[in-house]
Amino acid sequence: MAILAAPAQATVYASTVIASGLDNPRGLAFGPDGALYIAEAGALNPGGPTVVGAEGEAAFGTSGAITRLFQGTQTRTVTGLPSLTNAAGTASGPQDVAFYNGVGYFVVGLGNNPAVRTNELGSAPEAANLASLYSFDGGAVTKIADLGSYEAAFNPTGDQVDSNPYHLTAGPSGLLVVDAGGNSLLSVTDAGTISAVSTFADMGYDAVPTGVSVGPDGAFYVGQLTGFPFPPGGANVFRIDPTTNTQSVFATGFTNITDLAWGADGSLYVLQFTDAGLLNGGTGSIQKLNGDGTFSLIYGGLAAPTGLEIGADGAFYVTQFSASAGIGQVLRIAAVPEPASWAMMVAGFGLLGCALRRRRVTVRLIG
Repeated sequence: MAILAAPAQATVYASTVIASGLDNPRGLAFGPDGALYIAEAGALNPGGPTVVGAEGEAAFGTSGAITRLFQGTQTRTVTGLPSLTNAAGTASGPQDVAFYNGVGYFVVGLGNNPAVRTNELGSAPEAANLASLYSFDGGAVTKIADLGSYEAAFNPTGDQVDSNPYHLTAGPSGLLVVDAGGNSLLSVTDAGTISAVSTFADMGYDAVPTGVSVGPDGAFYVGQLTGFPFPPGGANVFRIDPTTNTQSVFATGFTNITDLAWGADGSLYVLQFTDAGLLNGGTGSIQKLNGDGTFSLIYGGLAAPTGLEIGADGAFYVTQFSASAGIGQVLRIAAVPEPASWAMMVAGFGLLGCALRRRRVTVRLIG
């Protein structure tokens, strides 16, 4: 009997909506309790004081939240958090969640000079809580560090003062926070001490660092959105040595990166907000960085994705519709188990083995 191996099958991924109705969902992380925590930047804030930023006039309010998803139950466990929203519904508020030593943390963004918190927005005392790092325990919140004040006082890049804390992750001695406005990577201890780890220089356009992840080698990896004109293929992944803080370009050719995550297979996965570039619109994707520096599509067709997390189950968890209020989602994206298929040829009998029937599923196929 001769058994002929079937050709290698392409990996098939399918997505499931596991959370919906979110307001500008951004970063997400699994907690020590096994629940998935999602940062919501907020919804429209009518009637609050306003300030003009890069995306036009935005009103201050307290519609930001942290949502907990556990065993299919979706609950806003932390509410009343600072938020700036414009007329289109895009918000800057709670941007990401992370856990360090079993404690939950989140950052709140701004996207402006920190001085606006007490100037243009001064009639709302809570506006002072923008551009800050917090810890949370259930619904209780504690302010850990004022990242906006650090940018105003020290301005690590020496450029225009601007702060927009965007993503964070657990580091070796506290939290690593990317300030997309300040073009810097910061380290913050659980006692609130802030220090600059690295800065990101202009490349003919603004760097705009976004996602951060600690690699299997212990180094810090940071992806960049890039600034105007948001060139397709112009986004890099940088590697920062954790001992010397030396920065180097680790991977190139990406477009508008919003987050990074390392898989259990030792591969780096990159989330692109849009594959065609922000000025061209279109959908985003998850890309896998290959060993030769190229990258492969894992899953495309994502609508304004911002947060990426890889679960203990090996699935990808992604926030999408992250620039809209009320329609935000979290997707679980997982490989579809493929039934074994083979052909058997039996010498002398002319018998051809049967093929297994495959289930019909709505999926996206990659090569």
